[in-house]
Amino acid sequence: MINMNNIMNLIPSHKEESTLHLPCLGRVHVVSDREGRCYASIVLAYWLYGTFAPLFIIVKPAYEDGVISWFVVYGYYLVSALCLLSFLSASLKNPGNIPSYTGTENEADTKWNKCKVCNQMRPPRAHHCRRCGHCVMKMDHHCPWINNCVGENNHFAFILLLLYAFLLSLYAFVLVMLHFWVFPKCVSCDKEVFYIKHSIWFMYLEFILSLQMMSLMGIQLFQQHLNVLRNKTTLETMMDPRSTLYIQGQCSQSYREICGQGHPLFWLIPIGKRKALPSDTQYYV
Repeated sequence: MINMNNIMNLIPSHKEESTLHLPCLGRVHVVSDREGRCYASIVLAYWLYGTFAPLFIIVKPAYEDGVISWFVVYGYYLVSALCLLSFLSASLKNPGNIPSYTGTENEADTKWNKCKVCNQMRPPRAHHCRRCGHCVMKMDHHCPWINNCVGENNHFAFILLLLYAFLLSLYAFVLVMLHFWVFPKCVSCDKEVFYIKHSIWFMYLEFILSLQMMSLMGIQLFQQHLNVLRNKTTLETMMDPRSTLYIQGQCSQSYREICGQGHPLFWLIPIGKRKALPSDTQYYV
């Protein structure tokens, strides 16, 4: 069995973070981690290129030439916007503060334990993140690509990020294939514009990036789906890999414990609050 302290010791300590308020996202926090900001910037650059290269080279010219309908265009806008909102929500939401402990440390029936790093009493499934510098409720893992922990409050946003990144990559991949093999040559576009004149190289790069991202996000999304069905976090799966074959409960109920008790259609919206605690989990003594 893998020791949790050994896993967390592999992550360097970083304790600075700040809070602010943003429209739609509400109160957010930003981890002041130079490496994490670098990774998050790469993700944003990935999104910018993956969105706007197909938009200006394929989508808009094809729409103006009457090759595709408005449904394809606005569908592309929607998936791209939801992908960005999911990234901002997962990156900027506080993953989960530890609630105040109301019992005593010596109570025999309590399931709370004291963190060996920050000496704070914490409930079950909470873990200390050395990069963020504090314990996180129902911590799944620390993701440098969003410069944040994935925990109780933003786990749903992280899953949506994987979903919409996969869909956006798939969308772009299909558009590139249609551009190469099906769509006629552009009539309305200005062939002297740089990105049109050299569009073949932009599309080769888009093909590689979309295929790579589609594969990575698909694998991660599948792994997260299995973890949800097992009611296991990524850290818990690493600690006890022998339990990975056990799947419990119904699929909808497993997702309700992360995405909330509202209508499943609202689970697809990456902003807003979620009541992520399982009904049988008591965090207060």
